[in-house]
Parts: sequence; structure tokens; C-alpha cells
Amino acid sequence: MGTKMIIDCDTGIDDAQAIIMAVTHDNIDVKAVTCVNGNASIDNVCRNTLRVLHTCQKSQVPVYKGCITSLTGEVLMAQHVHGGDGLGDVKHFPEIDMTNLQKEHASLAIIRLTNQYPGEITMVAMGPLTNLAVAIRIDPDVSSRIKRLFIMGGNIEGKGNTSPAAEFNFRVDPEAACIVLNEFRCPITIIPWEACLSAGFTWDWVEQKWINTDTPKGNFIRDITATIRNFYKNDMRRSLYTSCDAVAMAVAIDYSVATDTQDVYATVELAGTYTKGQMICDWRKKLGKPPNVCVVLKYHHEKVQDLLKGMLM
Repeated sequence: MGTKMIIDCDTGIDDAQAIIMAVTHDNIDVKAVTCVNGNASIDNVCRNTLRVLHTCQKSQVPVYKGCITSLTGEVLMAQHVHGGDGLGDVKHFPEIDMTNLQKEHASLAIIRLTNQYPGEITMVAMGPLTNLAVAIRIDPDVSSRIKRLFIMGGNIEGKGNTSPAAEFNFRVDPEAACIVLNEFRCPITIIPWEACLSAGFTWDWVEQKWINTDTPKGNFIRDITATIRNFYKNDMRRSLYTSCDAVAMAVAIDYSVATDTQDVYATVELAGTYTKGQMICDWRKKLGKPPNVCVVLKYHHEKVQDLLKGMLM
């Protein structure tokens, strides 16, 4: 039935797009969505995930509640971008039945499913990496049973979007990101912040040819992106629209989407006064360590655009 996938996310607006892309793709079999605190509180993340799946008529996909804070107890959220509820604060959505949420903790579900399908699970992580770090602390062999891990997170130029030097997902839980990069033994592909900004979509295409699609999923995306579109156009003065998690999911679905990659040793700064959470790539091999990640530097704009368009039809 195609690629077996677990999606680990902090469902905000771009996570929602990535989930829709995966669950509507003919070659992807989503075995679970595991939720982590990040763009919004964990309860809102779970509610948002259930709402996305309901919109796609994929409510049979199990959803698991995960970690409510970072490993150290710090909580950072992105409500100024994603809205108070993490999904654009749309008022007219019907209430979601939270009893559909699974009772098992997300980290335990990851361990169980990778035991059930050893070497078959592609993992796509689009939020803080707390659930994955907890899973490997419980079961040190969990990563060896994952076929491949795709991570949307980190930055390669030291230009942060949350602090002066760090990208949001890694800054929310630097310790978890450090554990995953240094201790996971499966192939890791990172789609960093800068790669997601290397290309984008014109506002005319977004608003006239994409979210103007008159389908339930198209209307849903139009509604939840209203806040972030306004934020990007008016506050950030961006000439192009980007969706980082959608780009990461596109790479996970079709690896040819990544047009420029480089293998490198990467870790995460944990102690810097200004650089905590920054991903450090040893481009010049000063540390003498073998590469542990493949970093995507650029992506195929048209292929991502086609996947975004196709997922709403």
C-alpha cells in the first residue's frame, strides 16, 4: 500500500498542509500522527490534527498525544504566526470529538509501530523533536527500526527566525534536537529553514490558483491560512509565500524534490548565550566526525507546487 509513514508534528498551519499532502497521496500509508507541543499547546495541536484528518475524511488515522513541554520544561509557542489555537483562530469550524484521540503516549506509539513494522516506517518530523528524543531514551534501538527520518528544522546560515541564531523547531527543544541528530542511527534528511526559503510561490498563484480551489480541503486551507497570509504580506513584507512543512513532506514523498543536498556532520548548540538551538554544520570537517545527516539545500519548486495543487482536488 505504499510507503508506511508516521508524522510527528505540532499541527499549525503549515503542518496541516503537510498532513493533507500525505494522507491524500496514493503512495503514502499514514500509520499514525504523533503530536508534540510547539506551534500551539498540546491540546490544541491534537485538536487541530483531528480537524485536519476530519476535513480529509481520514479520521481513521490514529492520533497520539505526546510531550507537553520541551525536555527541560521550557515552553515556546508561535501563536503570533499561527493564531491562538495554532490553526488561524477560525471561528466557524464545528467542534471536534476529542475522544477520538488515542490513549497511548506518542513516544510509546512510535516504539510500538516501529516494532510492528521494522525497517518499513518513514518518519517525518515537523515540530520540536521531543517525542523522538523520549522514544530513544525509552528504547535505544528505536531509530534502527526506522527506514528514514525527515526533519523540518534547523538552520545552516546562523540566521534565526525565533532567536538571532536559531530556527523555531530546534530552539523550542535544543536538547531533543541534539539527541536525535547525534543518537539516531537511521538515515536522516534535514530540510532546514533556509532551504524552505530558497523558492516560494507567488501570491497570485496562492490566492487565485491554489486556495481558490472550490473543494472542502481547498476551503479549509483558505480559511486557516488567512492569518498567516496577512502576516507574511503585511508584517514580513514577503514577496513569496512559503510553507516549510509542506516542502519537507514533499521531499519525504518524492526525494527527487530535493535538487541540491550535502552530507555533513551536524549537531545543536546547547550552551550559547545567543546561539542556543542553532544547528551547527561542520562544513569544513574541523571536528573530524563522519556525516550524520543529509541537508537539503534547494528544492524543485514546480514539483512542490504540483503536490500542493493536487492535494486539494
